[in-house]
Amino acid sequence: MKTLIADDDEVTRMLLSAALIKLGHEVHEAKDGREAWEAWQSGQFPLLISDWMMPDIDGLEFCRRLRAEGRAGYTYIILLTSRSGKSNFLEAMTAGADDFITKPFEKDALAARVRVAERILGLHESLRAANSDLERRVRERTLELETALRAKEQLLARASHELRTPMNHILGFTQLLEMDALTESQSSSVQQILTSGERLLGLIDRILAVPKSDPDDLTFLDSTQSIPHIPSLVAAT
Repeated sequence: MKTLIADDDEVTRMLLSAALIKLGHEVHEAKDGREAWEAWQSGQFPLLISDWMMPDIDGLEFCRRLRAEGRAGYTYIILLTSRSGKSNFLEAMTAGADDFITKPFEKDALAARVRVAERILGLHESLRAANSDLERRVRERTLELETALRAKEQLLARASHELRTPMNHILGFTQLLEMDALTESQSSSVQQILTSGERLLGLIDRILAVPKSDPDDLTFLDSTQSIPHIPSLVAAT
């Protein structure tokens, strides 16, 4: 794990670096808050161990700046301090610190807190990966739904044309027959064709309207409702 340590005391930096390397960490040292801030901005450091009191940018200001950046990857912050008391710890937690090590630190105490940091960072990474996977699945599903909706719209448009056009032709030519001098039997047959065609065209309209309708209101499917007037041949298609 890449770890950034920030302390203006060279001996403390040396001791921290040696202990962290033994724990398997890749360590980058900074001698003050400004140098640490520049290093953090230019690299990825999941773990930061910083002295509370440093020249230029102290540990609390470093915490505030780091948390304000809002990076995707989380940085776990351990503050080194000789201070004690709940008010000091609360101030540091408010600034963004995750844990504390009292100076001068003990090697075992440092190792314990670093192991805790590693577990928490592992959980953060697992959660981030799970969220990324969920977002990917949502994007894929959204794309699939959009594709399906476009296909449905194209199918409905094609179905409307392919079903209505032949019926309009039948009704149109039947209306032309109605204009000729017909016997009573012929006139009755023409009327039956028109009535059946109008009903069939109305049924086609009802079927095509189902996908666009409110699923809680399908009253338009009631066959007892009136069927719209079928236009004449001139306006049929």
